[in-house]
Amino acid sequence: MLVIALFLCMAIASTPPKAPSPVVFDGIFSYKADRDEVVKNAAKVGFIKNSVSPSIVLRVPHANQQILEQDKNTNANNISSSGIFDPNNNLYDLNVYNTIEKELLKGGFTVRDRALFDKVLGDKSVSDYSKIKELTETDLILELSNIQYVPYAFNAFSYHTKGRHGVINTNIHNCAHTIYLYGLKLEFKLIRVKDNDYIGSFTYNYSPCNNAPCDYLVSCLGDDCSEPYVQQGDVKITAQRLITREIITRFVKESSQNLVKQILE
Repeated sequence: MLVIALFLCMAIASTPPKAPSPVVFDGIFSYKADRDEVVKNAAKVGFIKNSVSPSIVLRVPHANQQILEQDKNTNANNISSSGIFDPNNNLYDLNVYNTIEKELLKGGFTVRDRALFDKVLGDKSVSDYSKIKELTETDLILELSNIQYVPYAFNAFSYHTKGRHGVINTNIHNCAHTIYLYGLKLEFKLIRVKDNDYIGSFTYNYSPCNNAPCDYLVSCLGDDCSEPYVQQGDVKITAQRLITREIITRFVKESSQNLVKQILE
């Protein structure tokens, strides 16, 4: 018995101490988006209000023309089975163009065919915008000049715990590394075709959770904290993938509605 007891003591003594486990918090934090910006030449935009169903075409940056031509707007391969957007693919691959054009139609615009317009622009014999207007019967070009993810620095958060005296709000300010949540930015340029005049600029912003408090999980081991994440089974969803396809589409739709309103004001 003495030998067995001694053997057990030696086995216990040789067992390495168990590494501490991360603490998972229900993190709560909020971000304020940059202000939307609208700059327009009121005198030159004014003709639109007096036009009956003014004609407009949506253009996209040259780098994304191949996506436009192949009509990849609704490519289901960019979305995981959970409905989460895959950040390895381009934001332009989503149903962005169709969403914008639908809101232009609802606002009373006549929306011209993008592919036909680009074909006319690619014709070297067409040397000026007045000729483009004649060939396409288009009054306005709305250029989607940019849609991108915007990083929001994350290095502190708060969490709620229920104590004997009610809910306690505790702040953690000592995350060792700055990591990021992501918002969105959408930018348009408005051009009057007849005169080749740049008559308006419209910028719209979306912050994580759209200015409301965010509520994501955060794992901390000491002051080493993980990116905010949501748990789906055994998978942690982090970074840009926290912005779902539905959120992106809703942001584009609401921005397009504001755009139409502001053009027609």
